[in-house]
Amino acid sequence: MNEHLPVCVALQETLLKPSCTSNIRGYSILRKDCNTGERACGGVTLLINYATPFSTLLIRTSLQAVAVQVSIISTVTICNVYLPPNAPLNFRELQELIDQLPSPFIFLGDFNAHHLLWGCQDVNSRGKVVEKLLTELDLTLLIDGSNTYFHSPTQSFSAIDLSICSPSLLLDLTWSVLGNPLGSDHFPVVISYATPIACATLRQPQWKFDQADWETFRTQAEI
Repeated sequence: MNEHLPVCVALQETLLKPSCTSNIRGYSILRKDCNTGERACGGVTLLINYATPFSTLLIRTSLQAVAVQVSIISTVTICNVYLPPNAPLNFRELQELIDQLPSPFIFLGDFNAHHLLWGCQDVNSRGKVVEKLLTELDLTLLIDGSNTYFHSPTQSFSAIDLSICSPSLLLDLTWSVLGNPLGSDHFPVVISYATPIACATLRQPQWKFDQADWETFRTQAEI
């Protein structure tokens, strides 16, 4: 975080209960938790840098997804999704979610979707759904052939963390995978603008309340 100073961080499988409060210095937090009984499962979170203007996007979906619009070089929608490997997935669900995302957008997350098109060694049913999504909605997949996930039981790699975007963003963005998984079985994916933007500060705003003109504030508030 301190090295890359990200504008936005997308996390999947956060395993947080609604009663669990979270605070990360320098970032606003948007969560959608998922719980089965008393057990936390799945869940997604977006962290947005305090220095970045943003607005939460309300989306209607049964999928584990959250979305915001951020103002960087221009306004971009970012939607973070987690699609559990054993949950059924159909084309209509994804299409209805994408239809709610103002363009241009970046739709990313852990899809658990296997397909030869993005570097997996096999094709599963949700991989076919995502392939259909890309084709029929004329969307772009950011990819460079790198694996994003290591499956310890089989000692195998795959690319199940996908980043899909509006075609208009293709030439503006770069996509890469970091070599250090940071203790996870997923490798961090970094999406950047091809043209560097000013680095955002992670310092939280501080207010000098003792120097405020409270009398003037109260007078104006009563008008």
